[in-house]
Amino acid sequence: MVSIEICIGSACYVKGSSQVVKDLNALVEENGWKDQVEIKGSFCMKSCQNKWGLGIRVNGKQLQGVTMQNAKEMLKNEISAALN
Repeated sequence: MVSIEICIGSACYVKGSSQVVKDLNALVEENGWKDQVEIKGSFCMKSCQNKWGLGIRVNGKQLQGVTMQNAKEMLKNEISAALN
């Protein structure tokens, strides 16, 4: 099981985390990963403070450089790697 946490705190929300959640749900559906991926909301991960971009963790690993524009591709790569 791949666990994904997405920050839904105010700063990340303004930067597009709600759209990332929608895109991630679509990605999971498109790839048939429904039984293999768990998506959770999280409050502040301190990503903004550390200038890491949107707050997203995959299996506890904090992703860095995530934006609303590149999140879907980054998550696809992370999920694929974790499932193989």
